[in-house]
Amino acid sequence: MTLGLVGLNAVVPRELSRLGDRAGRPAPAPPAARGAGLLMVAAGGALTAWTVATHYQAAPRGWALEAAPTPGYLLRSGPYRWIRNPMYAGEVTVWLGWALFYASPAVWAGLGVVSAAFAALVPSEERWLLERFGEDYRAYLADVPRWVPRAPRRPRPADRRRFRAARDRNQQGVAMEKEHYR
Repeated sequence: MTLGLVGLNAVVPRELSRLGDRAGRPAPAPPAARGAGLLMVAAGGALTAWTVATHYQAAPRGWALEAAPTPGYLLRSGPYRWIRNPMYAGEVTVWLGWALFYASPAVWAGLGVVSAAFAALVPSEERWLLERFGEDYRAYLADVPRWVPRAPRRPRPADRRRFRAARDRNQQGVAMEKEHYR
């Protein structure tokens, strides 16, 4: 998985930028844009790493690779407290950073392709999660934005009870799975 993330988010943008070199691309980006690009790469990489660490902590036996595109557990902690798709958001942020850094039309096109792919994938993942987790996930959809974080609102007492009940059910399921694998 790590190699795949590095390949998609570092090697591919670099190689795309080299395509622009052969095609006679415009002058390199100004130093300020290159610096901003590197900051975006670092921020996106940090968000992606935080997401992976959150999954690893929550999964019953570490984060095992599965055939399913989404895990069998519902996360509402770590970056999932702020946005529903932090891994995708982190990867898009990395690509935006590389697009600024390289100032290459090919990398900008790559950013468009990656963004469109994630935007197309997310609705089907959300349908699957809604089928699997029902009302718990419906409440999560209502509480947490898909892509851009917003200021947290203070939950009403009924929402806090609903969240605690969902969290407790999820923790019981994780504990049962951990016990199963011992």
